[in-house]
Amino acid sequence: MNRRKDKKFQQTLAIVVAGVLLYWGLTNYKVVGHWIGLLVEVLSSFIIGFVIALILNVPMSFIERKLFRPRKDGKERGKLFKRLSRPVSIALTYLLCLGVIAAVIALLVPSIRDTFSQLYAQVPDFIVRVFNTAKNNPTLNEWIENADLSADEVINTLSEKLSDTTIVSSTLSGVFSFVFGTVTGVVNFFLGVVFSIYMLLQKEKLKDQLYRFTMAVFPERVVKELCYIGNLSKAKFSSFLSGQGLEACILGSLCAIGMKAFGFPYAATIGLLVAVTAFIPIAGAFIGAGVGALLIMITSFKKALLFVLFIIVLQQIEGNLIYPKVVGKSVELPGIWVLFAVTIGGNIGGIFGMFIAVPICSIVYTLLGEMVAYLSKRKEKDKDISYDEAGSEV
Repeated sequence: MNRRKDKKFQQTLAIVVAGVLLYWGLTNYKVVGHWIGLLVEVLSSFIIGFVIALILNVPMSFIERKLFRPRKDGKERGKLFKRLSRPVSIALTYLLCLGVIAAVIALLVPSIRDTFSQLYAQVPDFIVRVFNTAKNNPTLNEWIENADLSADEVINTLSEKLSDTTIVSSTLSGVFSFVFGTVTGVVNFFLGVVFSIYMLLQKEKLKDQLYRFTMAVFPERVVKELCYIGNLSKAKFSSFLSGQGLEACILGSLCAIGMKAFGFPYAATIGLLVAVTAFIPIAGAFIGAGVGALLIMITSFKKALLFVLFIIVLQQIEGNLIYPKVVGKSVELPGIWVLFAVTIGGNIGGIFGMFIAVPICSIVYTLLGEMVAYLSKRKEKDKDISYDEAGSEV
């Protein structure tokens, strides 16, 4: 009984301390936010490297298993073979990523450039069509006459504004300020890539060092819990990336095939774009559909509308049939929490935050579910013990 009382006292004390810290954090949220932001800024390169390593570990492990598998006769490979397995796997993984990025840029940039060039060339005809349409509407026609506007005046004004040197100089200064403002971000990203290479090269050694450190500092029970959380995180991220990658390839292929069958232009380009943006939960589909509709709009406004309808139908098929079958229960997160994770991740880290928010939220959701189940079971057990004690006293 004394042991139980001491344990309850420790739990009560822990709850009180946690409550006091939570109250202090809420009342001084600006100070807490400042220090958290400062800590994230200082460790940003390491955080980026850790996330990149966590993401690329999935394809790297696959390449390493397939290309450097053990011999079938049971004999060990040579030392050179073992030494080269990890560096070669990392190099192939990064080359694969760079190849995908280069292919996306090579397909998208020319199409978008041509689209904007054609849009710029068709602006005068578009303005004339707008004014001719407005003449058929008495209200709009009256408003245009009161404003003393004409198609020629609007076209001349736009031409003067676009050729104005002040606009060009302000645009260039904005571009330069953006570039110089993101130099720190670019440096942190490349440092993160370097960190990720070191982490992937020595992931077993880092794991062993982390395990020995936690064993020396924390109790064995805490170490087991931390190891469980680490293994759960690895499994969640691996399942999410594998399922999301396969689902993105299927969705992009179906989009390209469907667009080709219905006669939409830029089928291969938009299919690849949809496949790439499908890695971003929820928001990715809207990004791919928006850019695709913009590319098609220059050819035909009607086809652009039909393409939007096609994407909506395809998304329904993907969300109700493909995604549950391919990704299945890999993430094990209800839709409302997926939306919550994407919203919070997007506000904190943009597109990159959206990408990693879902598996992180899935990890927290799983841990909270296990904690609730454990506490409920323990509460029932304590209730049974109290009944037994009451019965024994009687």
